[in-house]
Amino acid sequence: MTESDQFVQQNQQQFLAILKRLVSFQSVCVNKSQIEQTVTFLTQLLKKLFDCQVEILETAGSPVILCQLDSFENQKKPILFYGHYDVMAADDLKQWQTDPFKLTFKDGRLYGRGAGDNKGQLLAVIFGLYMFQQLHQNFPCPIKLIIEGEEEKGSPHLNQTVQQLAGNQLQNVKTVFVIDGSFNFAGQHVLRLGNRGLLGMEMTLKTNSTDLHSGNFGNIAANPVLVLHQLLGKLYDFKQQRVLIPHFYEGIEPLTPAELALLAELPSPKISGKGQRDFFNSSVSQVDYYRKLMFEPTFNVNGIQGGFFGQGIKTIIPGQVKVRIDFRLVSGQKVVKIQKSIQQLLAPWNKILTIKYLGAIPPYYAGVGSELQRQVIQGIRQIDSQAVIEPVMPGTVPNYVWQDNLAAQVFTIPLANFDQHNHAPNENISLTAFLQGIKIIYQLIKIYQV
Repeated sequence: MTESDQFVQQNQQQFLAILKRLVSFQSVCVNKSQIEQTVTFLTQLLKKLFDCQVEILETAGSPVILCQLDSFENQKKPILFYGHYDVMAADDLKQWQTDPFKLTFKDGRLYGRGAGDNKGQLLAVIFGLYMFQQLHQNFPCPIKLIIEGEEEKGSPHLNQTVQQLAGNQLQNVKTVFVIDGSFNFAGQHVLRLGNRGLLGMEMTLKTNSTDLHSGNFGNIAANPVLVLHQLLGKLYDFKQQRVLIPHFYEGIEPLTPAELALLAELPSPKISGKGQRDFFNSSVSQVDYYRKLMFEPTFNVNGIQGGFFGQGIKTIIPGQVKVRIDFRLVSGQKVVKIQKSIQQLLAPWNKILTIKYLGAIPPYYAGVGSELQRQVIQGIRQIDSQAVIEPVMPGTVPNYVWQDNLAAQVFTIPLANFDQHNHAPNENISLTAFLQGIKIIYQLIKIYQV
């Protein structure tokens, strides 16, 4: 048994008691009093464990916690860990097998809202740092923690906060570890080097001020559903499955041999058991499967609303129709440029068309092959020898914030099981994942002892 294994074993009950307390706070963004109690609890915990400097940074929404852990070797550049304390609402309590705000241990798992996303992972970071300090007395480099309270609503104030800190408290931070998400469906820990971006929009086509009788106005009045069909055909070639927006694909680079090699090392999407991929197209190779998920942008219709869907038939021409669309963007694509191209492309419909953008998050990609990347994956493999590198997370997180404001290299390291049910009833983190996470954070700090 290693020194770190022994430390985790000796302190396990204390760690679980703290997690139980943290999960008990209903820190949904709209619950201001619970947010305040959560911030107070975390602030006191950090000061107790580390005797450190903690600042509560007010925003137009929930506060951001900034914790700074100093080192005797201050000439080294600081590293930053990011996590969040807010959670999704518990929603339908009837679907929960346990009280969502009372941490419950059952069949090797810790159940509760935030257990996996992100309170369990956040405490794994704090406890991993605490273990290193207790076993080595001093950190090999300065360490910063940013803990925000609005991740579940898209981090609307994170960019502004980091901008304000960039020239002072976060000066010289060039490495950021984002601790969030789930490891892969095969149960392997993963190191992610980037993520796809997101552009979401709602388009409203209003051709008439009210619904019209199809007998009286058919062939005379425009039908917004049919106009929408024309408009979508300008945005996307459904036969070739290719976006038609000018300049949309500009900046996308072909995959390198090193990137292709990493994709070939990922688990097969055809695996059986809990990771069964019933939707996997067997005509698509494993490498193409991951290429489409990680390095290829998407066009997706979220939903269409308009017209009549009551019982029977109502012979109307709808007055308007709405459609919501999202694009997942990859490295090289520019959100602002794509928005401008959309406006120009759809200008002929301006009199009847309204566009509302619902989200605009640029992609981030650190690239493959850095020495630090090699050290990080080696550190993770000290705890999980099967850990793999996923070049790009198919989903979207605001990692561009760290690149744009700090020019930092960002690594995303999830510490929760794939089936954690985050955002859903019966959210959980396995006890094994929680304890492994503490040890992984410890190993990451050891990198900087060299």
